[in-house]
Parts: sequence; structure tokens; C-alpha cells
Amino acid sequence: MIKTTISSIVRSLATIPTELAHLIIDDLRVKDILKLLCHNDERVDACIVSHPVCRAMFGFSSDPDTLARTRFAAQFHNSFFKEVSPALSSKAGLESRWLPLNIHCIEPKNYKMIIVEMRENIRRELYLHWHQTDLTQLGAPDYPELARNSPPQDNYSFEDMKEWWEAIKKAKANLFKQRSTELHWAANMLEANPDILKRTLDPHQERRPNTAHIVSRMRKTADKTLRAVGQRLVASEHFEYEFFEITPFDSALVELLKMMQKHNITTGDQLTVDTVVGSNLAAPHPSSIQESARIVAGGMSLFHLSPLMTPKKRSEIRHSMVTNSDGMVLRTGNTPWSEKNELMDCVHVDGPYFTPHKLGTPRAFRRPDICQWDPHNLKEEEWLEAFVEVYRYLKGLK
Repeated sequence: MIKTTISSIVRSLATIPTELAHLIIDDLRVKDILKLLCHNDERVDACIVSHPVCRAMFGFSSDPDTLARTRFAAQFHNSFFKEVSPALSSKAGLESRWLPLNIHCIEPKNYKMIIVEMRENIRRELYLHWHQTDLTQLGAPDYPELARNSPPQDNYSFEDMKEWWEAIKKAKANLFKQRSTELHWAANMLEANPDILKRTLDPHQERRPNTAHIVSRMRKTADKTLRAVGQRLVASEHFEYEFFEITPFDSALVELLKMMQKHNITTGDQLTVDTVVGSNLAAPHPSSIQESARIVAGGMSLFHLSPLMTPKKRSEIRHSMVTNSDGMVLRTGNTPWSEKNELMDCVHVDGPYFTPHKLGTPRAFRRPDICQWDPHNLKEEEWLEAFVEVYRYLKGLK
């Protein structure tokens, strides 16, 4: 097997007679020939096209446009796997049946399988990207050819797949930007409010002496996400669950509910601020606080689910301890707005609480696979922001 680099082979072919060039080509693998074509060098092309095996293998003698089509396929195959992952760039060839073989080791009846294999290498990877999440909701056209795992081989070309890939990347860029923005927002909120908020996956209910490493890791993950548009979607703990990355401490929830009652924002499960609307009574609190209180109360019972969490997908966790009968995920227990759920009868917790770590392990809150790549509902950020705003405001009242 040739150990020299493709670049050095290109330099050699450019300076030696055709007969010697053919002797070098005799020792190359199919994927080496394809890499040589990617250089788009006239002298190298001439040596390959005139080589008897290569000419027959790719049909260069039958159609003058074959060289251009083969080059396009080779360049896209090479660039595609480099973009997806540098490791996959070589791995795809090594795991292939035909591409790693010496050009003399393939029978003429199997020559056509080289292009078929290259096409299938790409299409299999495109299928993985396409089915990780619903990219049509992120701007990608609907591609029926990617809807099934093994479409007929002649129904798509390399040009088609390049179009699909560009659309997939554009949709993923939208997705990853949203994910990155969410993580940066959560990091900023946690950094500014470590006395109220915690990382939701942290089972402890005491303030950590130092959250800087948590905030830093969130930001690094957010920045890394923006740079991974071409790569495979990778599972992340930040988006694996229905709950948001950060949440208030249970103690902050208890304190907020007491302060809302004390300062005449709520009476039982009713918002007192709403009773002055249309009356002659003066509003006891600024309008911004009244609106934030409505947001807090409105989202107290259930998490705001991802837009992709359809009723059909919710049915996958409908019988879980953490959901109501409609498959909606419970946020709190023992608050004036918490849903009563028959499955919670065996759960005995004193005082108001957030459901993660109380109704089983976080695994019970795990999203269906197709939703694990998507940002959370923007209303979750709105709810947390409102919670902090009302808490800070009431805490500052005498």
C-alpha cells in the first residue's frame, strides 16, 4: 500500500512520463484515485483517463462529461465527510466495501458499485441528520427521499444530495443558534442569581459556594454548539429533559408564595392584582410586577413544552408519574396552582416544591428522542425571568 501523501503523488505525476505514471496508479486504491481527481489537475486527469483500468472503471471513454461528474462526486464525498467529522472522513472509506480496494482488485462487473457506494455513504449520513429532529420546522424543505432509510438507488444524484446537505446545514444553523442563545441566557441568569437559581440537574437544595464553573461550562457548550453546524447532532444534558437548564430553589418558591400572599398579590389561588382592574381601587404594585405575577402563576402548574412536543409525542410519557392525563409535565407540587394528580398520591412532600428530584429521578422527565435536540419553549425563559423579577421586587419591600 502506498504510504506517500496524495499531494506528493500529484507532484510526481506532473513530472514523469505517462508510462511511469500508470505504474504509480497501478498501486493505488479506488479512494486514492478519487482524491487525485479532487485536485483538478490537467496532467493528473490525463494520466487517470488514459489508464486502462481507470478508464473502464469510471466510463471515461464512453462519455466526455463523465470526468466532470466523477470529479463532482469525489469532491462532494470528500468535503462532506470532512465537514461532518474529520474522523469520519477516513472512516467512511475504511468501512466501505469497494473504495479501500486496489483498482485491480475489482471485477469489471462491479465497477458501477463504486459510485453507488459513494452515494450511499453520503445518503446514510444525511438520513441520520434528517431524522434527529424535524428540520422542516427550522426552515428546511421537506425531502421525501430522506423519509425512509433505503430509497431506490437511482432516485437521487450527488447534486441532489448537495442541495439537501446545504438545506440541512442551514436548518441546523437555526437550531444551534437557538440552543446556543438559550444556554448563554441560562448562564447569565444563574451567574446573576445564584441565591435563587440552581442547575436543575443538581439534586441539592443549598446554594453552592461557587457556581462559576457551572456558568463557564454552559458558555463553552454554547460557543461549541455554534461551531458544530456540519457535525452530527450530539446529545446534551441541557436539552435532554423537559425541564429548563436552571430552576429556582424550592426554598425560593416557598418564600415567593409567602411574599405574594403577604403583599396582597395573591389570595389563595387568585391574583389580587386582577381584582382591581376596572375598579376604582389603586393598583398596589407596578404594572410590570402585575404582569410578571400573572406569568408566574400561569406557568406554575406545568412546564411550557417544546413546540415539537405534539400530543402524539407526549403520549410516550403520558403514563409517567411526572405528567397529567394529557401528557403535560408537572412543574410544581403543593402550590395554589399545582395540578392534582392521582399518580402523586404516593408522593408525600411537605410544602411547595418543584417536581424534579421529587417525582422520581430526572430520567422520568426525559424528552422523546426526536425532541432532545430542540431548544426549550421560549416561555420557559419568560417564566423564570418573571419569577426572579417578582421575587426581587417583593424581597425589597419593607
